[in-house]
Amino acid sequence: MTVSVAIAAYNGEKYIKEQLISILNQSETVDEVIICDDKSTDDTVKICKDFIEQNGLDNWFVFENEVNKGYCHNFYGAIDKCKGDVIFLADQDDKWRENKVERMIKTLKDNKDIYVLSSRYDVIDSFGNVIENSGITYLGDKFDGSIEYLDFNSFIGCSYIRGFSLCFKKEIKEKLKPLDFKSLLSHDWYICMLGTLLSKTAVLNEKLGFYRYHFDNVSLSDMTRKTFLGDREKRKTGLIESIEGHSYLLEFDLSKKDRKQTEKFIKLEKKRLKFLNNKNPFLWLCLIFSLNLYKRYYKSLKGGIRVWIGDFCYAYNINFKK
Repeated sequence: MTVSVAIAAYNGEKYIKEQLISILNQSETVDEVIICDDKSTDDTVKICKDFIEQNGLDNWFVFENEVNKGYCHNFYGAIDKCKGDVIFLADQDDKWRENKVERMIKTLKDNKDIYVLSSRYDVIDSFGNVIENSGITYLGDKFDGSIEYLDFNSFIGCSYIRGFSLCFKKEIKEKLKPLDFKSLLSHDWYICMLGTLLSKTAVLNEKLGFYRYHFDNVSLSDMTRKTFLGDREKRKTGLIESIEGHSYLLEFDLSKKDRKQTEKFIKLEKKRLKFLNNKNPFLWLCLIFSLNLYKRYYKSLKGGIRVWIGDFCYAYNINFKK
């Protein structure tokens, strides 16, 4: 199996060299690295080009977008340029353990039905120190090298596998249709869903990477709670994208059960969007009867209630964090 690595870069000068070093030092050498820069305003491109030149890496390439495409489309562009049988996704501020490629490729070879594979990882701070109790969800609770299969239903309404932990076979790339995700869902959700539709998506219960939890990416969740709360338009955009993304899945040959669950979730998203548009409190109260579907967002009733209350806060521009 030939291996490509797709990196979407944007203003990543602070950490990207660490990531590049971790990819270069893999116990199983990768065949190709594609770096797509999305109009960075810092030294990201220079750092990447210098690293490639200094290490004589003639199979590593940097592409500079003429315009800023956004996170998802930048990744789509990088993936599209990859030629390998297996494509690994890499974020600019994380890093890999030395045996990541070796272990994941072996898993794919031993389990030919797996088309999309994720791995477990440690969470680190901006200095590279492991954070034991980060508060990050879905980190897993066993790391014994076993394989855990994930079904289609588990991804409805929920993107819980981080893209940097993924690799997938070229058959997935051939089916990728660049959906325009900017808010709640992302390319990683889409890729995992395709894996369940075309064959299998799975997690290797082994820590093979380091997810860097720092101000620049923590701020997204902080902004969601503080800055974005009350910004109804952003909430609506996220719902529209969710409706479009899940509606696209209906074009596939789904099982009767999966189709029914997807359609039910789309109806919920449409009801939420209708409430945000007309701010009718009666509609919001009626949504409480859909809490079982709200649970999908965070895979818990408590999380579902938070989203339901959040809809009310967004609609009426109530910001408890001010």
